[in-house]
Amino acid sequence: MIEYLEFEQLSEIDDLLKLRVKGKSSGFAGTADCYVNEDQFQAFCAQLVGFPKKREDSIRFCSGERDQLSHFDIEFSCIDSSGRILAAIQIVSRDTRYPRQKVCFLVSFSFKVEPAAFDRFVKGLSRVSVINNVGLKVALVNET
Repeated sequence: MIEYLEFEQLSEIDDLLKLRVKGKSSGFAGTADCYVNEDQFQAFCAQLVGFPKKREDSIRFCSGERDQLSHFDIEFSCIDSSGRILAAIQIVSRDTRYPRQKVCFLVSFSFKVEPAAFDRFVKGLSRVSVINNVGLKVALVNET
């Protein structure tokens, strides 16, 4: 089974970074197009470099919990002395085609990844986090 979290940069609006977030684990899957503050997301990406430094380390990013917009919440935490990381993800997709109805889809899942796969993901994520890299994708993958 392949478990993954993927970010793809979409065309941005104003100073907001637009990301398509996709993920799947244990039969649960979700996709949402989310607006993210570029500076905040880049600060989050910078914190991921060299993560984890200690076994109890944990880092979280939430793109916002707005009633009107899609958003995501991710948390990375170290789970053992070998540096394996637990990725916990929540993706909320709001359908804006029907303004009178609140159509919302939510998925939550988690999976474990090896340190080398996480490091590759962090390198790619730093490129996706910069506006004007439309179409660029990065994925955190665990193949079991």
